[in-house]
Amino acid sequence: MNLPSNSNQEKRSDYQLNLLYRAQEMIPAKPPEPWRNEVVIPAAGCIACGWNSDENLVLISSSGYSLNDSDTGLSIHRDRDANNTYDSMSPDQLTFRIPYNDESVPIFGFDSGDGNRVTHDGWSVEVIYPWWPLASVIIENVFQPNYNYLEGATMIDLNRLDGSIKCGFSASGNKLVILGSGGALIYTRE
Repeated sequence: MNLPSNSNQEKRSDYQLNLLYRAQEMIPAKPPEPWRNEVVIPAAGCIACGWNSDENLVLISSSGYSLNDSDTGLSIHRDRDANNTYDSMSPDQLTFRIPYNDESVPIFGFDSGDGNRVTHDGWSVEVIYPWWPLASVIIENVFQPNYNYLEGATMIDLNRLDGSIKCGFSASGNKLVILGSGGALIYTRE
């Protein structure tokens, strides 16, 4: 495949190119304070997730679902019945009724909605593609004085997550999950 080498065919503005170069220069790291307490939940075939009323993570995969303690990653409940799992999803795939306790939770994922990406105090999380198709996740506080996009952002080290990525905060804004087909990465703040 021959790609055009003529720079006159560049579709992006100088501003957009500068943002791209800034993003490409970022070095993946842990989220900034106050985010800490990293938990990794390995799970193959993840398709969606959500937070229950206790802000524990509901992780939905092609082989069932699990309810996981978001502070430790330990499984609270696991159901490997894929049919029961799919039957518990709403037709629009935006909510999931947990068969374990009949609680209905909003979900987001690859065939579901999008996660809550801004907290009440200005933390914002976003999936970006500085090396498309490789996904990266940035976190920044958009309520900082003199805020400029990407200036105070941290690119989160995704550990073993790759492929399509989704992310979202819990309802309180005190927990963050990054979802990949291979599992979830959770950060908590106090």
